[in-house]
Amino acid sequence: CKMKRILIAAILITIFYLPISASAADILNIWKDTSGDGCNVPVRDSPTSTITNVCTFCDGLIVIRNIINFLFQIAIPIAVGVIVWGSIWLMTAGGNESRVKQGHETITNAVFGIFITLAAWVIINTILQILSGTPSFPWSEITC
Repeated sequence: CKMKRILIAAILITIFYLPISASAADILNIWKDTSGDGCNVPVRDSPTSTITNVCTFCDGLIVIRNIINFLFQIAIPIAVGVIVWGSIWLMTAGGNESRVKQGHETITNAVFGIFITLAAWVIINTILQILSGTPSFPWSEITC
């Protein structure tokens, strides 16, 4: 009974403290912030339906940034879930050394995963800033 309460509390805490954005459509829109919010899209109002928003190199960098940000937004909640899972292993070990060791390793690997994810995000965003030619503040935003 006590284990059920601990598990339910851990699940609820994980659900309520996940980074939640304003809308799912905004998260999944890789064309966000590009020229016209989607380049190479034909204009529907035009009788000829020609492409008026031509993609630029900067639009490509923005799309890459949006994909990286999306992956980052799902990596952190996954790592939190793994930490909770390792904690459950530790709480239910009952003195079993192999379960204690497995719980510690799970938590350690999740923390290292978070650090690697953060470092990769910083490196990739810095490279994208350099490629865009106009490093700006905040540095994770690309302006061309």
